[in-house]
Amino acid sequence: MAHHLPWATETALGPSACFGNRVFQALPPALWRQIEDSLATDRELRHHSSRLGALAHLVGRLAGRTDSGWLAKLAEAAVLHDIGKLRLDAAILGKTGPLTDADKAHVRDHGPLGAEMLVAFGGEGFGIATLVARHHHETYDGSGYPDGLAGGAVPEEARIVALCDVYDALRTPRAYKSSFDHAHTMTIMTKGDGRTKPEHFDPHLLRLFVQHSSEIEALYEAA
Repeated sequence: MAHHLPWATETALGPSACFGNRVFQALPPALWRQIEDSLATDRELRHHSSRLGALAHLVGRLAGRTDSGWLAKLAEAAVLHDIGKLRLDAAILGKTGPLTDADKAHVRDHGPLGAEMLVAFGGEGFGIATLVARHHHETYDGSGYPDGLAGGAVPEEARIVALCDVYDALRTPRAYKSSFDHAHTMTIMTKGDGRTKPEHFDPHLLRLFVQHSSEIEALYEAA
């Protein structure tokens, strides 16, 4: 089912910082009803999703993709990548202490849950968003989840969103962690810190991320 992308004609630096809200509000009514109440109270997810849309749009262009329709779909998918979290237990998502194994399994369900929501209530117009929702925690070295895909088996759109997702997660304070500045975040992504490893990312995309580090930082700060 075709649907209107609210920034499809925007160019230059890509979608504006507030377009995430426009993406959510343009969802099919059946899908919007599934998330409206939870989204209204989750300010952190709304802001994270909006920034990710802008970052993914930029990285897609840096990777040489010039199809404005594809870039718009990529940005939309990035905004919707965590939609499955709106079906999770907010108490577990907001924990400040260590997660139990059961908690971790619950959180890891958000990818498949999001994909299921997009298929059931979004339709075929959300094909890229469905792929990204399911696979944005896959890693290039195959150590990710839910399907343990590796290398080129991970959809390109998911590889782009995964890179942007880790950057944004490191930069942003969460209930369980403080924020890192841009320089420290780039060091973690390129050298690793025990949890994040450079092997997790598509090497070509990571090189682009490093080469255009100042643009990434500026866009994050402006979003």
